[in-house]
Amino acid sequence: MTTPDQDLLPGTTTLDALHLLVDDVAALVDTVDDDTWQAASPCPDLPVRDLVGHLVGGLAGFTRVARHEGGPAFDGPAVDRPAAAGTYREAARAAVSAWSNPGRLDEVFAMPWGDTTGGQLVGFLVVEQAGHGWDLARALGRPATLDERAVAVADGVAHAMITPQMRMPGMFGPEVATTAGATAPDRLAAFLGRHP
Repeated sequence: MTTPDQDLLPGTTTLDALHLLVDDVAALVDTVDDDTWQAASPCPDLPVRDLVGHLVGGLAGFTRVARHEGGPAFDGPAVDRPAAAGTYREAARAAVSAWSNPGRLDEVFAMPWGDTTGGQLVGFLVVEQAGHGWDLARALGRPATLDERAVAVADGVAHAMITPQMRMPGMFGPEVATTAGATAPDRLAAFLGRHP
């Protein structure tokens, strides 16, 4: 994988992008209510409640990796609707904190798919938070107002990371065409296989 570890944009690292994205996604989770908790999302088989759990699970799994406490788990925990925003924010805080330790982004981790730097792993999280943040916004009927710098980082990581072999059910769908006026989050979602 050829994803750069650190400065993907001038002054913006994968960790910077993650910090920006989790703030935006947390603001979306704040708006989830009892009516939207069961709503369908653009991500197949992940209604809003499971989508929030998946986002929490991804953050928690990669936090364990950063702390040398085990491998990532992509299954999300069951999250109670009243506690959803707090649970997400705690998982986000822990992830940003764990990956902020000096040298952590340059460290090489033995992953099931091969040796991967911390910066690359945070890049995975950036793509996941941006992509599923877009899913969540759409499920809630809101515009995906994600930080432009963070989305640009996610887009760069996604283009470097996603191979044709990864475009399969449960991972990424075929790239979807967009219109000339599509927003950056919509273009990223289309690259990930969503239909803006």
